[in-house]
Amino acid sequence: MQFKIPTEGGDDEINMAPMIDMVFLLLIFFMVTSHIKSLELTPVNLPVADKAKVPETARDRQVVTVAAESGGRVSYYINLQKVNIQELSAEMIRQQAANKDVRIYLRADRQVKQKHIKAVMSACAEAGIADIIFGVVESGK
Repeated sequence: MQFKIPTEGGDDEINMAPMIDMVFLLLIFFMVTSHIKSLELTPVNLPVADKAKVPETARDRQVVTVAAESGGRVSYYINLQKVNIQELSAEMIRQQAANKDVRIYLRADRQVKQKHIKAVMSACAEAGIADIIFGVVESGK
């Protein structure tokens, strides 16, 4: 049996476009997931409580964070999305209208003045949300 040996260079090129597309898709995927991972929780120094308990249902709650920033400014976050107090109030009303069982997990930096925490609680009360728990650190930890 004789095999024919090609004498001319044939079309031996590999199409690189699909491989480049996959590399870019993987790159974008990892960039997006790493950004989301870094935003998981806004860093906050929680206040200390002697009888702190971990709530059984904290995962089912909307996380509202009140963070202290430089210069005495305060930032509000709803599930990692930065909002002002008016937007927070509107979002609480919208969520309560969409789902009557809205529950809040309020995390506030220990440096934040009580008036800012009271503003969040007032926004929740205006929306008809009464189920609020506060994030604290157990004393000695």
